[in-house]
Amino acid sequence: MKNFKYILGLLVLLCVACEETWDEHYGLEGTDETAQVVSELNLLDYLKANPDYAKFVEALEEQGIAEELTRDQYLSVWAVNNEGMEALQQMDMEAEFVLRYHINNLTYDMSKLRDGLRLRSLNGKYIPVTKKVENTIQVADATITNGNQFCQNGVVHEISELMVPDESIYNYVYKLSDDFSMIRDSVFAANDTVFDAQNSIPIGVDKSGNTIYDSAFVIENPIFEEVDFRSEFSQVTMFVPSNQVVANCFDNLQGLYDQFGKPFTREDSLTAWNWIMDAVFYDEVVEDYGTEEDLISAFGARWKTSVQGVNTQYKRMSNGRIYDVNFLKIPNNVHISAIKQLFYYYEFVPDEQRDELFTFHNATEIRAQGTDNYSFPSLNVSGTYTILRLFGDNIPGQPLAVDYTPVKLDRNEDGTTSASVVEVPPGEYNLYMGVQSKNHPFLNVYIDDQLVASELNVEPSSPWNYDRSTNTVSGTKWDGLGGLVGVVNIEGDEIRTFKIRVEVALLGKSSREEMKLYHWALVPTQNNY
Repeated sequence: MKNFKYILGLLVLLCVACEETWDEHYGLEGTDETAQVVSELNLLDYLKANPDYAKFVEALEEQGIAEELTRDQYLSVWAVNNEGMEALQQMDMEAEFVLRYHINNLTYDMSKLRDGLRLRSLNGKYIPVTKKVENTIQVADATITNGNQFCQNGVVHEISELMVPDESIYNYVYKLSDDFSMIRDSVFAANDTVFDAQNSIPIGVDKSGNTIYDSAFVIENPIFEEVDFRSEFSQVTMFVPSNQVVANCFDNLQGLYDQFGKPFTREDSLTAWNWIMDAVFYDEVVEDYGTEEDLISAFGARWKTSVQGVNTQYKRMSNGRIYDVNFLKIPNNVHISAIKQLFYYYEFVPDEQRDELFTFHNATEIRAQGTDNYSFPSLNVSGTYTILRLFGDNIPGQPLAVDYTPVKLDRNEDGTTSASVVEVPPGEYNLYMGVQSKNHPFLNVYIDDQLVASELNVEPSSPWNYDRSTNTVSGTKWDGLGGLVGVVNIEGDEIRTFKIRVEVALLGKSSREEMKLYHWALVPTQNNY
């Protein structure tokens, strides 16, 4: 008996504690009831008793939802007056879906409706709460006009207009027009419909003894693993470029590649497109576009808000934000693996342009010269390395040097070859070079008169001999980068040319002042966007 009394007392205490916790959790604890409407009626009877909500109640009854409001469970109802209900007929949505958006489990009095809160409604969509103006609370696009009408099983908040349930990002992208087919089709090409055994109902057995299901299927997509833009619970952001924006982006790339002498290949376009797909999804809501310089996507791509063109008027989705992209740039460090040319292309520049593009100091002889042979059978490549060879008099204080404007080869329609100036995007690069390294003097190297390396020892064959080291074609010593000279910064805002100055610093093992220049290469650093 003593134990029974103890247990009974404990249960009473627990019940009291649960009631207090319940009231606090559902927003009833601490409310000033003298300043609120408090009715002993349930939600449905309360709404029926108010003529202003007659059409709202009528619509609930027509859709078989009204009885939900009589449940012995706390709810919040977002009621619309008779005038506001006229909009229901104009909506291109099922009435039941819209009306269930106006009811959610749990009671939220106005003190609990904080900015940024999301309330799950009975149709599965979330109602966003915002407080853009002091003493004004918005739910979706509606404003609370008469809140905190407490009833026996919840609260009624009258709102200024019917709320329109937002679309999910998944549905929005799925319904995009053919003007956005590139991004739309690429996203959904990864969809896979998978049998969902857990939610499938067994309905029998076939002749072989295998279970027959009333089958359920789910859609899986690798993108969901990083950013589930289908889930209503998620809060994500997506940048959406049209086909035209993508086409303009690729046209700009094509023109850029032409300017620094690199073909724009299918592999280049694939690299660019893969970056776009990695860069458009974010596992967070981006509210004030542009307040942050760098956004890191769900797949690790960096999106610079100062470079990429975006309409800052976002589309609010049920699970995040959609931004329309009006200008798209692939970062330099993504689409440019290296800008590389050979020094001997000087020979193809017309005589009348050479003095403008090249200045030689204390040079007694300048010539393009074939040197060592190369052969890489696995690549079906063979030939002879050709260098730009310079000789000079060893005059103290007056080193052999060249101010060299980089040029590229152009194959003309008549079959001839000429050279034209290389232009590169501004930004930070690693500068690489190669020479015929045997017994080569030490060098000083400048870019646009800024010293990059002094007394550089290029005599070791690795990595300075031609382009046979660093990032060569796999399994060979072909078409690499050579030796790292240092980090350079091409200043400016637009694509432009630049000058490389190379001069003899020390003779080293060489018996005379000379330079045997093979190639230069610029490789964008991670800071080069």
